Amino acid sequence: MERLNLRTPKPYHFESESETIEPRIRFYCVSEGATEESYFYGIRNNKIELHIKNDVFIEVIEKQEGQETLSHPMQLVKACLFQMGRIDLEGNQIPEDKWKENCKWNDFDMYIDKVCIIFDRDYRKLEESLDTIFDLCSQHGISVIMSNPNFELWLLMHFPNIKQYSSEMLLENKKNLRHQLFQDASIKKKYLEILVSQNADGYSKGSRIRFERFLPLVDNAVEQAKLYSEDSRDLINELGTSVGKLIESMRS
Repeated sequence: MERLNLRTPKPYHFESESETIEPRIRFYCVSEGATEESYFYGIRNNKIELHIKNDVFIEVIEKQEGQETLSHPMQLVKACLFQMGRIDLEGNQIPEDKWKENCKWNDFDMYIDKVCIIFDRDYRKLEESLDTIFDLCSQHGISVIMSNPNFELWLLMHFPNIKQYSSEMLLENKKNLRHQLFQDASIKKKYLEILVSQNADGYSKGSRIRFERFLPLVDNAVEQAKLYSEDSRDLINELGTSVGKLIESMRS
């Protein structure tokens, strides 16, 4: 499996009228692709509207140039462990007393800050790696933020009445082959992508989103996510997403 490298977080400051805000906690968000990255940039840039306190810093960790298409969750985990100073370039473990000096994130506090790996359950052959992913994340305090079948379920939850859709159809997320699902949609698109496109005009899977379309509806998504599974372990088999729980933890 090709090695994935992450960029160093871009420095930024949140300022009040009188002083620079010092962070109480940082959330390091590492995700599969451009859609998730742009969503969490939207969260980061609209903290006041989303009732997230100024002393909560959200670091969206991008992949290095040329590696944007590398997205296997195991790659994300290993890239995080390297950035956190837990493993070296060859994947060998680094002793705990050397973690801090090997960490690539200058402001990272291993006792306070949260590292979050955000990925989809429907990644091809993911089941072969899931036990290892969960074990590594548990050992190193990394939060697994998973959506089953994928992040588009979370996006769809922003819009009213998620229960109008069949849970079975959402979980299966079939392709629109022979226009069996929707006559006016591409046969290359899957069920959830079509539903999100119908609600969020201009949405395109794998591309950056226009967050302003979702911003007023984040609270709705958080509440509707509670209607389904939110525990990442349960999400191995069950419909749902733990993104709502992540948003709530940023607000606490």
